[in-house]
Amino acid sequence: MGLRQLHFAAWVILACVALLPGPASAQGVDRSLRVVVNKDNKVASMTTDDLTRVFLGKKTLWDSGTRIVPVMPEEESPTGELFLSGTLKKSVSQFRAYWKRLLFSGGGAVPKVFRNHDQLLDFVARQPGAIGIVEASAVDDRVRVLEISN
Repeated sequence: MGLRQLHFAAWVILACVALLPGPASAQGVDRSLRVVVNKDNKVASMTTDDLTRVFLGKKTLWDSGTRIVPVMPEEESPTGELFLSGTLKKSVSQFRAYWKRLLFSGGGAVPKVFRNHDQLLDFVARQPGAIGIVEASAVDDRVRVLEISN
């Protein structure tokens, strides 16, 4: 292969790589959703990757050492499906299958599920390590919104 062909091949590879989605174009959390924590939690922000790790049972402790307690709306609710597909990149059935495999192997604790935002917010307000997903319109002063960065 000649030098000209190598340059062309390198250019084609770079062009293809530039088209791949990367951190700058990652979806993150849908704008209609908010990630909330207990008011006493000192964490101000979290990356989308860390949030995903929390809800897949791979990150279980806050930096303070407090156990993380993830909570979310029912998986099949519009809010639950939006979070699963948009942030975790999983369908409801994929999410459930993932947790079944993890629990079968003896690991993790499935995120707690709530039927409505009010119950979820009450739980987060009472539980120091809780982190939850709610519609932006449901957020009130019982909890604090975490900033999520890509």
